[in-house]
Amino acid sequence: MDDNKVGPERLNALSDGVIAIAITLLVLGIEVPSDHNFTEDGIKSFLIKLEPGLIAYVTSFIIVGLYWIMHHNIFNKIKEVNSMVILLNLLFLFLISLVPFIAKLKTFYRYDLLVIFIYGISFMITGFVLWIIWKYIIDHPELHKEKIDKNTARRLNLYIWIIPIFTIVALTLAIINIHVGAYSFLLIPFVYLVVNRYKIT
Repeated sequence: MDDNKVGPERLNALSDGVIAIAITLLVLGIEVPSDHNFTEDGIKSFLIKLEPGLIAYVTSFIIVGLYWIMHHNIFNKIKEVNSMVILLNLLFLFLISLVPFIAKLKTFYRYDLLVIFIYGISFMITGFVLWIIWKYIIDHPELHKEKIDKNTARRLNLYIWIIPIFTIVALTLAIINIHVGAYSFLLIPFVYLVVNRYKIT
């Protein structure tokens, strides 16, 4: 191992830590309504008022969780990382760290088309960066634990692109109907599960 290559353990630890913190901070976007009166309004009205924050939280949690799974699958296949992988991974983590802020923005402006686009495009860019990391690793076999076969490479490519591609669908729907577009992000885990269940490649 030369001076420019190190084991992936510390990078994985940093990545897990940043993603865990981002996921934890997401819940802070759910604010208890200050104007709610349980005696008069009841629990149903309370939950309705919480809905924007809950939807943004659940959607963002799921997407970040899926990116964490893909990240884990990628770095589980390498024995060492070089400076380029480290830099690309830091960019990926930077984008993940922005998710709590962007989710909070979506909570306040859930039916604003510009905000929906900011929300969706941020996940598209995150997926694109993760794909660049994967492509770089594929192109540098000296980093691999063992040879990565073409089926594995194609399958993980597909998993990585699920969120960006479906985000394009969601944003298109948002242009047609802002309400449908705002909620369509919740379908991403189901698309992922279908692809994973039937081993689509």
